[in-house]
Amino acid sequence: MKKYVFIQNEPFLLPKVLDKYLREFADSTAGINIQSVAQGKRGLVGTAMDLFKLYGFGYFQWKLRKFIFRKIAGKLVNEWFGSTRTCYSVKAVAKKYGVPVTEAVNVNSDEFLTHLREAGVEFIVSISGTQFYGKKLRDQTSKGIVNCHGALLPKYRGLMPSFWTLANGETEGGVSVHFVNEKIDDGPIIVQKRYRIWPRDTVEGIMARSKDLAAEAIIECVHLVESGDFEMMPNDESESTDFTMPTREDLKRLRATGHRLR
Repeated sequence: MKKYVFIQNEPFLLPKVLDKYLREFADSTAGINIQSVAQGKRGLVGTAMDLFKLYGFGYFQWKLRKFIFRKIAGKLVNEWFGSTRTCYSVKAVAKKYGVPVTEAVNVNSDEFLTHLREAGVEFIVSISGTQFYGKKLRDQTSKGIVNCHGALLPKYRGLMPSFWTLANGETEGGVSVHFVNEKIDDGPIIVQKRYRIWPRDTVEGIMARSKDLAAEAIIECVHLVESGDFEMMPNDESESTDFTMPTREDLKRLRATGHRLR
């Protein structure tokens, strides 16, 4: 089964997720499409400004410093010196396993759909992807498109599920790998994994735990789809909850539960 990966250009946790995936499936993965970190319809600058307003100077500058460090390290170590011993980007992980990369493209464009057909792509895995996958793309992908979402669907659809899980005082979180349809986070679920939330857990810690589980869930999902022997769980829209970008009031509510950002 020929595969393609859509993945967000996030340098903190996703390189590790992609590395685990490619250890299993590099030889049957035709390519990797790297998508912007911009959330929803916001551009990159708009996303950064919204996060600054939400997090405040302290956490934002800490996160920005880490982001800049990994970008510089990736440029020096992975690009200039050509080393992939430590990968600071998803692009470097793709290079490590010799998988071709596409960037800054509309995955619904006729040109990209032709590219996928010519590569014989039957199945697409979306890992924190930021584009909507249209009907033409879904129809031509014979084995389907799956998305990994960092929550126990149908609850916590939408943006930043790790934040909202803590802000709402949940004692359990998880990840769901589901087929993609015409709605966001809506298709039937193939694999779902859970983790326990403790009173002093942080958003950073929960995101790391979620991404570790995501790698396991994605690998399990791909094996199941390849076998053709799997059952799907309902992702009932009537039971869903949807969330968007949090506000400063939501951050106060998260802190009131005893949780912190980091």
